[in-house]
Amino acid sequence: MTLSVIVTAYRSESTLQACVERLRQDPAVRQILVADCSERAPAVPVEVRRFPTPTPVPVMRWAMLDAVSEPVVACLEGRCVPEHGWGDAIAAAHAAHPEAPAIGGAVGIAAGARWMDAAVWLCEYAAFAPPLTETNVPDISGAHLSYKTVALHEQRELLATGAWETRLHLAWRAQGRRLRTIPAQVIFRNAMSFSDFAQQRFQYGREYAAARCRGPRRFMYAALSPALPFLLTARTGVAARRADRTGTFLRCLPGVFFFHAIWSAGELLGYCFGSSGKQHIY
Repeated sequence: MTLSVIVTAYRSESTLQACVERLRQDPAVRQILVADCSERAPAVPVEVRRFPTPTPVPVMRWAMLDAVSEPVVACLEGRCVPEHGWGDAIAAAHAAHPEAPAIGGAVGIAAGARWMDAAVWLCEYAAFAPPLTETNVPDISGAHLSYKTVALHEQRELLATGAWETRLHLAWRAQGRRLRTIPAQVIFRNAMSFSDFAQQRFQYGREYAAARCRGPRRFMYAALSPALPFLLTARTGVAARRADRTGTFLRCLPGVFFFHAIWSAGELLGYCFGSSGKQHIY
């Protein structure tokens, strides 16, 4: 099998350049599609489809689907660089598991990362830190996705709404279809400031809650929201321990708890008042 790769980007030109260069060197990658909504067009050696600022990641991602030419389409973010041999690992996994509509991999962080970069990584990707095993899973990381192209086309009605991948995965799980992970990884390189990430956590937390529940149960979830920072921080610690990153977690613990608290405040607002109705990207 061969791959098309959709890379969505926003204010990440240097890492996007490294990502595209690595993909150009990968023999399994036959097509690279870049979608960007930065204020300034990035200088990369492939064609870039430009979107207005801001355009959410899933809107850009699914807008590229009609241009996909290969039987497998991988979706990366412009702040992640795949490791050597990544494309072959993704292609081999899809060939070995024709029943799996989606296969994801690990999201690592470079050694010696700054405090802020490590805190962002822990909040966003600790659950998908390497090493990952090759197994069936309930979900995969939004920063390291791959799909059978035909499976995505079957969900065009849902994708046309600009839905995040979590709703897509839930739809497949409801059908009894299983997702998988493999050990292959991409390396995350943060480009967000403290204030940018705090805003991202708040807004995405609100939108998550608004999409998750609209009925009377939302008041129950809202009442439980004050406990979320403690639960999320504990989960992050467990994930960090599994990945042998306990030292990194302890070093970043105050920031991790703060950012989880910001997310929880966003969830509370989303349950009580719904979506903000605005488009966001960070």
